[in-house]
Amino acid sequence: MIKPYPSIVNGSLGLAKTLTSLPSQLVSLYKLPLKVALCLPCNYGSPSGSGDLYVGGGPYFMMPYPKDVSTLFASTPLLATDPSRGEYFIDVQSIKIGGNSIPVENKLGTKISTMDPYTVLHTSTYKALVLAFSKKAKMAKAPAVKPFGSCLSSIGLGNTMTGSGVPVIELVLGGGAKWRIYGSNSLVKVSKDVVCLGFVDGGVYLKTAMVIGGFQMEDNLVGAG
Repeated sequence: MIKPYPSIVNGSLGLAKTLTSLPSQLVSLYKLPLKVALCLPCNYGSPSGSGDLYVGGGPYFMMPYPKDVSTLFASTPLLATDPSRGEYFIDVQSIKIGGNSIPVENKLGTKISTMDPYTVLHTSTYKALVLAFSKKAKMAKAPAVKPFGSCLSSIGLGNTMTGSGVPVIELVLGGGAKWRIYGSNSLVKVSKDVVCLGFVDGGVYLKTAMVIGGFQMEDNLVGAG
């Protein structure tokens, strides 16, 4: 059964690698290059508006950067998957925090999904990430708030242009590129003085190495094609 949409939502938009998705239909109808790029807004009150969707390629202009942001792209190939599933997979080889490397079961591939609100990790990877982040951040622990397993006191936490002043989490991708996750995409504010690490323990039977969720995609232009 499909859950009812929040009152602010008018419907859903299919972006999967299928013939019936909106990008596929627009590409076919207007003979466009098979390229799609998506930027989710950080929240409904985001200065960037309601997000951006590009079909057919760039140039990509996003405030406050005055030029085509594709010049800033880090790129990695999409992995070949079962076409009937219509999913997007990339090769994440490891996770780095402050120079410390956390291994990832990259043979399973990493899925990119807006259906998951937060990035989901295999239990072993999740525990290693929490431990490494906690050591580098040096923040006092706070009681966990579901669905998160690691929450911290934000008292005295400074801010930067990219969110809270915490260690950067780097996803090391196939080909040597890096997806850098800054404080705005790693910490979720759950109360006035508490933030939680925005990653979820997916258990030991997770079918992929990880699932990169919507929160980590916010205010990041993610493209394929």
